[in-house]
Amino acid sequence: MKTWWQQLNLREQRLVMVMAATISIFILYGLIWQPLNENIASSKLKIEIERQQALLSWVEDNTKRYKQAKLSSGSRSGASLSSIVNRTSRQNDIIITRMQPQADDLQVWIDEISFNQLLTWLEQLASREGLRVKNIDLSLADEQGVVRVRRLQLGKS
Repeated sequence: MKTWWQQLNLREQRLVMVMAATISIFILYGLIWQPLNENIASSKLKIEIERQQALLSWVEDNTKRYKQAKLSSGSRSGASLSSIVNRTSRQNDIIITRMQPQADDLQVWIDEISFNQLLTWLEQLASREGLRVKNIDLSLADEQGVVRVRRLQLGKS
């Protein structure tokens, strides 16, 4: 091999060295770099797939719970508006002055109630009982943070 190398002129020796370097680079790329990159990419893909599968199972579980909660709250919505309002107002220590049915809605009047207590009760009516506020008319009471509900119109969602 040494004699063959020495028989080549300088230009041919350089050409052989360049070709050897090029072939070495291609071998390193094909046998080491490319498989390493493919392995890293596939492991990242596996991790992402596992995360997406975990998210999917979480969504499916919570969807089941949501549907069950909706069905259980739907059984309460079969009750009349006045019975729902009476029951929840008693639970929240709210004194209703007057209630008046109006078509499919219910109008409610409350003399004095803490504004925060009113918001909590309305949120409970909306989220747990499936009722919605169609119209509300408030006025300030003598105490700070207390309001008068002149008219609250509730209806089923």
